[in-house]
Amino acid sequence: MADLSLLLRQNHGAYYSIERTEALSGAGVTPVIPPPAHAVVHGEERTRRHDQIVRYIEDKGIYAFHKKYGYGVRSLVEAQISRIKRCIGERLLTQELASQEGEGVIIANLLNRWNAFGKPVCVKNA
Repeated sequence: MADLSLLLRQNHGAYYSIERTEALSGAGVTPVIPPPAHAVVHGEERTRRHDQIVRYIEDKGIYAFHKKYGYGVRSLVEAQISRIKRCIGERLLTQELASQEGEGVIIANLLNRWNAFGKPVCVKNA
């Protein structure tokens, strides 16, 4: 799993990459980011998962992909991450890996406390 985290850190700038999709799939993680609309099937061993996703989208359509892989949930996660970044900051504050792991635990505990409050009730003022 350490190799997977290294790969993800190295490719952090890309929205979708075949390499990341294959690495996540190999680690048992199902990526929900669809490939770009112009993606093609390569037919190579190193692009197996990518080819499977592209074929599924070609056969069933992009909305079937969204439904099958829970793409709508992704927007909820992104909204929560946005809130975290606004409250805590864009980056981890510590430089050492051990310190970052400890900081990650603190952030996770904070999130669990936030989520324990439940969903906010919103009222539209006209």
